[in-house]
Amino acid sequence: MLHYGFGLEAPYGLVSLPKLFGLPGGVLLCAGTAGLAWLKTRADPELGSPRTWGGEMAFVLLLFTVSATGLALYAATGSSAVEWLLPIHLGMVLTFFLLTPYSKMVHGFYRLAALIKDASRKP
Repeated sequence: MLHYGFGLEAPYGLVSLPKLFGLPGGVLLCAGTAGLAWLKTRADPELGSPRTWGGEMAFVLLLFTVSATGLALYAATGSSAVEWLLPIHLGMVLTFFLLTPYSKMVHGFYRLAALIKDASRKP
């Protein structure tokens, strides 16, 4: 949309909406997912299903990888590392979107659909 709608070509400058939202968001997502993974390794195994622990941890690490590769891609802007970082980052993003319907993250979409359906029933 920014490229074709507004004529703003990538890479974007530091004072642009994609960078102003993406840079702090990526740093916070890295910190949050690293902290969550650490807490998950310290949690009481009796509190959750041991059968799903590996899948949950893999999803948290996938979120970390998406944000870390995005930050690495930003740091590598203008260098030859972009050539191999970009496909890795886009592959992680694609993997995230393909796996989301099979994880707990899909709850947000179902909840939104339920709220919209409930709002449409009310007069």
